[in-house]
Parts: sequence; C-alpha cells; structure tokens
Amino acid sequence: MTPRKRKSEAANEILAKEPLAPDVQKKVDEFYEQQNDLLQKFREDQETIGRPQKKIEEEDERSEDRNLAQATFILNIGSLIGNLAASIISGSLSIMSTFVDSSMDIACSFVMNICLSAISKTDAQKYPRGRDRLELIGVILCSVIMAFANVSMIMQSINSILNDTVDPKMTNSTIAIVVIQTVLKAIIMWLCYKRGSTSSLVIAMDLRNDLMTRSLALVCGYLGDYVWRFADPIGAICVCTWIAYSWCRHAVDNIPQLVGISAERDQMARILNITLKHDERIKYIDHSMIYYTGLNAQVELHIVLDEKLPLKITHDISHDLEKNIQKLDFVERCFVHVDYNCDGD
Repeated sequence: MTPRKRKSEAANEILAKEPLAPDVQKKVDEFYEQQNDLLQKFREDQETIGRPQKKIEEEDERSEDRNLAQATFILNIGSLIGNLAASIISGSLSIMSTFVDSSMDIACSFVMNICLSAISKTDAQKYPRGRDRLELIGVILCSVIMAFANVSMIMQSINSILNDTVDPKMTNSTIAIVVIQTVLKAIIMWLCYKRGSTSSLVIAMDLRNDLMTRSLALVCGYLGDYVWRFADPIGAICVCTWIAYSWCRHAVDNIPQLVGISAERDQMARILNITLKHDERIKYIDHSMIYYTGLNAQVELHIVLDEKLPLKITHDISHDLEKNIQKLDFVERCFVHVDYNCDGD
C-alpha cells in the first residue's frame, strides 16, 4: 500500500469517527453532489462526441420559437383590446397598468419576431458566422422598453394619489376579461417553458410576469373599489415596480454575455476533459480561453504535440478536436492552435 493511499484511508477513518458540524457537512454534501453531476456530464459529453455528427435543421428549431412568438403576439393583441376595455369600464389604475404591460408585450413580441426572422434569413456571404447574437440584443432591447414604460406608469399612479383622482369601479365584465386572458397566458407559458430555448424562455418569463401582475391588479382593483380606494394605485405601483425590476435584472444578467464573460467552471472542466481524452499524443494544454460573446461560448485552445509529427496528423488531431467540442450544446465555435512547446502564448 502506498503512503498516499494509507494517508487517504486514515483521513477517511477520522472523518467517519468525528461527525462534522451541520453547516460543514452540508458543504461537503454539496461538493460531492456537484462532483457527481460533473462526472455525469463528462459521461454524457463522451456519448455526444461518440455519435456521428448530424446536421441540425436550425430552421425547424427556429420555426418553433417563431410559432410561440406569433401565438403570444396574437394573444397580446387580444389582451391589449381586452385590457383597454377593462380600463375604460373600471377606471382602475391597476387594470390600466396591465394595459400598459400589454402594449409593451406587443412591442417586445414585434422585436423578437423581427430578430428571429432576420436570423433565419441571414445571408451567409454577408454574415459568415450567422446573426444568432441578434436574439440576445432583442432580449436586452425588450428589457429596456418594458422597464421604461412601467416607470412611466409608476409616476402616473403617484400623481393620481397626490391629486386624489382615484375612483376604481370593478365590474363582472372587468373581472371576466382579466381571468380569461390569464388562463390563456398560463397555457402558452407552459408551452414556452417546455420548449426551453432562449427566445421561448424570454417569452415565458414575460408571460409569468403577466400572470403575477394581472392577479395582483385584479385583487388591488377589487380592494380599491370595495375596501380602500388607494389600494388601487398602490397596486399599480407594485405591479409596475415588479415588472420594471424583473426586466432590468434580466437585461443586466444578459449584458455580460455580449462583452465576453468567462464560461462557468463546469463548462470549462467539460471542455478540458474532452481535450485531454481526445488523443494520447496531446502532451499538454498550453492555453485555454472559454468565453461568451453571444448566446453560446467561443473556445480557444492551444495544445502541445510532438514537433516531429507530420502535418497531416497534427491537422487531423486538431480538426477532430474542434468538431467534437463544437458538438456541445453551449459551444458556438472552437479554435484549436497546435504548438510544439509550452510558451504561454
């Protein structure tokens, strides 16, 4: 038995005899759980690169996103008309906030449809790497539009409180309009989450906000009519604040992907694992950079091979490695540079 193995077993015996504090034990359990998840991803990656490469029909993938965006766009038009009618009937600022939200939903759906349509009609000569980053730009633009519109509604609600011009009247028609559109939005939201793409998740997040805001608007409008009239503008402020905050946070979360944020540690580990197992003639990984400039990651690898290997072999090793790494679902492009020594360049 080697000294290292004896030392490891001794350490395990000590840990077994001395129970850890609950917070320490929790961190240990989380660590091993993360390691198990990473090992599972390693196995899945090997299965992925072991399968013959298939051409993914990107147009079919995009068409599902476009269908969901178009369905949401049609529903938002109906919601806009319904919320306008409900706002006029009730005079409720809370319901008015849902009308503003519906107006911005249409604007955002229009923006996302334009982005997805532009991506599907990309001229490969003019845009050699495609225009997939338009999708992320559209998401950020939608976030800015939504935040700006809801801040404006907050100012209007505060002005109504200060001028004492609040007089909501909730009717059965108003309640029915809000409830029907809420149910329909819940159905499409479920379909978007099931789809799971970037665009569909953006739509789902918007629909989730709609469900929350319309429920809150309905409750506050009812309270404003039957309990305390200032509950209505306060509800409108709460609704708009939540929408503005959630969209601002979403924009802030996506901006780093446009400016080159580093990939997650697990993603780096997966790529390095594939590289080290790719070919036994890879002696070292001299340099690696895995970063985002869009929805998916760019990978730059410098590997070290024997300087006496023929060009044909070094080309085949590096080219096959590029193709394998690009099979990963979070990788957009991989560049492999071959060197003969570790120079750090």
